[in-house]
Amino acid sequence: MPQLRTATRGAIPLAGPTLPILVPYLPPMIREMERCLCGQSGLTCEESMCRSCREDAVVVHGQRLARLLSAIRYEHRGVTLTWTEASSHASAFTPRVSFLMPDVYDPQGPPHLFRGFAYWEDDQLIAACARGASDDEILSLALSMAHYALATLAIHELDEWYTYRSVQVYPPHRRDQHLPRDEDRGPDGNGAVVLWLAYTGPAHAEAGQVPDVPLMPTHVPVHREDVAIMPRQALCMGATAIQVTPPASAVTTSNQWTAPRDGEDVLAAALRDIHHTMVLSELSVVARNLTLAGSPAFAARPGSAEGDRLTWDAYLTYDG
Repeated sequence: MPQLRTATRGAIPLAGPTLPILVPYLPPMIREMERCLCGQSGLTCEESMCRSCREDAVVVHGQRLARLLSAIRYEHRGVTLTWTEASSHASAFTPRVSFLMPDVYDPQGPPHLFRGFAYWEDDQLIAACARGASDDEILSLALSMAHYALATLAIHELDEWYTYRSVQVYPPHRRDQHLPRDEDRGPDGNGAVVLWLAYTGPAHAEAGQVPDVPLMPTHVPVHREDVAIMPRQALCMGATAIQVTPPASAVTTSNQWTAPRDGEDVLAAALRDIHHTMVLSELSVVARNLTLAGSPAFAARPGSAEGDRLTWDAYLTYDG
C-alpha cells in the first residue's frame, strides 16, 4: 500500500438537491472496520450492520432510499448504472453496474455484459439511514459510490484492451494469495492499477486519503501500431504531448510526456503516460454522463471548476 496523505473536499451546491460535502468512497478492503449500532455483531469491513438490524432498516428506510437513488443516473455507450431494489436483498443498495462492450477476446462476437461489485455486501447507505443521515448526506454517499464504481469499471475495461505488442500493459486481474477463489479477483484492488478519487472546492474540509504521488499530467518513441487501445478511441502521440479522444466525442484529453522515475525503464514510463491519458479521457466521459436529478453532477475534466458541478481529481498507483 502506498504512503497516504490527506486530500481536501469541498462544499459545492448542485442544481436540485444540495450536497454539503462529498466524501470520497472507500471500498471495503481499505475501510476501517465497524460494529453494528446494536453492539451485537463483531467488527467487519464489508458489513456495518448485523442481519436483523439491516433487515429492519430496509423496512423502515427502503422506500426513502429508492426515491433518493432514482435521482442518480448513468446511461452512456452501453453502460448503465442500476441500484438494487430495496426488497430484493437486505444488504444491498450498492451500485450494480452493467458494462456492455465488445469482448476483448472476441471483438467480432456478441457484446460482453460485465457486472461489477456483485461480490461486495456493502451496506453503507442503509447504515447511514439507520444513523439518522439526512437526504443530502445519503445522496452525497451514493454519488461517491456511483462515481467510484463507474470510474473503476472504466479503467478495468480500458486495461482489458491496452496492449503493447499484443501483451497487456496493465492487466486488470491478477491472482491474490489472500483470496481463496479465482472468481474473487474483482475489478478493483487485484489488478496492476488502483484508482483514488478526491474532491475539492472553494470551502475545504478534511477528507479521504489519496496516495502521496503527483497528479501525472522525456518523450520516447513508441510506435502507434504497437499499441492497442479501446475500440474507436483515438490516440495521437506528439513530440511533447499525448492526446486521446474517446469515441463519439469531440472532447480530447491531452497530457505531457514525463521523465522516467528513479530506475524506471524509459519505455515503461512512456507506456504509463499513454495509459494515464487514456484513463483521464475515460474518466471525463464518466463525469460528463453521471447525473443527479437530470443534470451532470461532476465537472467534465479533473481539477476543472464548472459552475456548481463537483470538482474532482484522479490519482493512480501502479503497484496494485
